[in-house]
Amino acid sequence: MSLFPESSELPGGRAVLLSIKPRYADLILAGTKRVELRRSWPSNDIGVMVLYSSSPVQRLVGVAYVDNVNEADVTGLWQLACAYGGGLTHDELVEYFEGKRTAYGIMIKSIKAAECVVDPKDLFPDFAPPQSFQYLTPDDFQRVMRAIFPEERSA
Repeated sequence: MSLFPESSELPGGRAVLLSIKPRYADLILAGTKRVELRRSWPSNDIGVMVLYSSSPVQRLVGVAYVDNVNEADVTGLWQLACAYGGGLTHDELVEYFEGKRTAYGIMIKSIKAAECVVDPKDLFPDFAPPQSFQYLTPDDFQRVMRAIFPEERSA
């Protein structure tokens, strides 16, 4: 069931704003990174991730639609990274997940690069980049989508 009943084009589940390093954001938008690896992930059903490319870019650069989420140990995450383009080396993965028994591989169903990259401060004056992610309300998600895909409004 969609938490966005006002439009059938919106994804099922909730939307999050995901803070991601530019290197990984670029790989996701290129379609070569199809799994996002995270130390923690919300328990709620997430349908879409709005990608915030962190410093030095500091812009909203697109959206990634979530297929499913796999909870796994480091070995399982490495297998996901190898199979679905994790974008990092084994040593980087081990270092990132040091001290974690399990973590998450968010499988990306599809992506949509922004028509216009947007400074989130233009949409949210009190914007502070989330450490990992933050939930977006349906209204906030719509505001983001209108800003990064302005051509779709006029279509």
